[in-house]
Amino acid sequence: MSFPAVTPQHLVIAARAAAPLCLGGLAWAVLWMACTPTVAAAGFLLGASVLLMGAPRIRAGDLVGALLVFMTVLECVHAGASGILDGARWQACVAAAGTTVLLLKIQHLRGLARQDAYVPLRHLERRNALFGRTAPGRRAA
Repeated sequence: MSFPAVTPQHLVIAARAAAPLCLGGLAWAVLWMACTPTVAAAGFLLGASVLLMGAPRIRAGDLVGALLVFMTVLECVHAGASGILDGARWQACVAAAGTTVLLLKIQHLRGLARQDAYVPLRHLERRNALFGRTAPGRRAA
């Protein structure tokens, strides 16, 4: 018996199905379980992973920022309901967001190094720097 091959689109569909569950679980843990900073950061990383996989055409930094705004709103709602602001939990999520963005930047730099390792660092944010370059040893016509 042969099973169909799993494609990236299958993973995107699965991530889109899991995203509400992950975000709902994060909200439940923050609002009603009074989770620790470690659990909140782990939930944030899980939510970021699922969101990044579920929305491949949206910029990764924007998705991580939106998740951080969601976490900030959860902390404010929790503070309003309980009267206690858990700053350590929020700071752990900010640190997890920073770690996620750092890993995304490293992935971006690795991709650039695979394409053309001799692009000057000052051109990394210019999208046309790679596309407008000619091969080494060739002159532009």
